[in-house]
Amino acid sequence: MHKPTMVLLLTFLFGSVAQALDDSVTVQLEAQNGSGETGSATLIPEGKQTKVIINLLNTPMGVAQPVHIHEGTCDNLNKAPKWPLEAVKDGKSVTMVPVSIDEITKKATAINIHKSGEQAQVYVACGNILPTY
Repeated sequence: MHKPTMVLLLTFLFGSVAQALDDSVTVQLEAQNGSGETGSATLIPEGKQTKVIINLLNTPMGVAQPVHIHEGTCDNLNKAPKWPLEAVKDGKSVTMVPVSIDEITKKATAINIHKSGEQAQVYVACGNILPTY
């Protein structure tokens, strides 16, 4: 491959990555119920899908913690999950959600993390995804 072609290709690829990161949304995850679990979730647009990356501190090792995006806010959460995410395990979760970031951010939604599958009624962290009108 010729050097100018390679430069153009790399510029296009890295430009696309930079654009996706510019359009990303970061959500602060705050501890609930004295869990001490805090962190962030980053929503990255990937066309008609959205990648959600969660990094959470102070999580129990080896415990899968269910996590979902709900309609509403952390203070007024619709109990029915809108979009399920991969469980947080050892503080990490990565999920490709089958809707655009615009769909997720068109109204108030929240990321809600549960203590465990057995103790799903106990919320350990939550973060509001603010609408982008």
